[in-house]
Amino acid sequence: MKHEIYSTRYDLGRVITVGWELYRKNFGSILPIVLIVYVPINIGLSFVPVDYLIEEHGLRGFNMYMKVIQLTEFFFGVLATLALARLIEAALAGQPITWQQALRHALSRWGATIGTGLLAGLIIVGMCLLLIIPGIIWGLYYSLFVYVVALRGLSGKKALDYSKGIVKGQWWRVFGYLSVIGIMGLIAGLVVVAPFIFTPDNVILDIFSDTLTDIVSALFLVMTCVFFLNNDHLLVKSEAEPTPSLEPVVCASQE
Repeated sequence: MKHEIYSTRYDLGRVITVGWELYRKNFGSILPIVLIVYVPINIGLSFVPVDYLIEEHGLRGFNMYMKVIQLTEFFFGVLATLALARLIEAALAGQPITWQQALRHALSRWGATIGTGLLAGLIIVGMCLLLIIPGIIWGLYYSLFVYVVALRGLSGKKALDYSKGIVKGQWWRVFGYLSVIGIMGLIAGLVVVAPFIFTPDNVILDIFSDTLTDIVSALFLVMTCVFFLNNDHLLVKSEAEPTPSLEPVVCASQE
């Protein structure tokens, strides 16, 4: 698997299969990462008066609640993505690390991720002010920036350009793959929470069901990481290969 991901372009089925294998084999390390990051988040969100917001403000109240979730995910939930990315890359390289090491790495890249995310948001909003379509295009260009910050030591515009370099030239392919993975994650989440719809309203059960959903959702983060790593290595490989010249080379110099 190590050499294959570096040399062969994965189709969607292979991304899903390899992601599942890595999730299953590394579940013992994935689980504590998800629990440490998301249990406090889910406890905190349980204090948000969502019923009151909806009762008082209707759809606007629900939108307010969803924005709280999005901000919490952006500022804190991203730690899980950073840690899982480092864990999976190490596993694929045949140099596995502990979940503690993965979390320490996530903390070291946390600030850079937040700053890069804010910059990406400003650029995407600027594009949307021009037209909706450019905003969508640039949103996908920057969709892999978290993995770039986590694994390539870049941040800010350099990380965003790196993500764009991977997506550019295969925009529809990336859109299709990430959309399918996202839809699969949504369906899996709905399946997990479905049994809890019929249970009594209980804060503990709500926290448990949310955390269970996060554990399952980690599978699809792993799949996205596999997709990133495969395309990243192929991009680097293609850039390293010299382009054949149509004319004889008389003299070459490098600075």
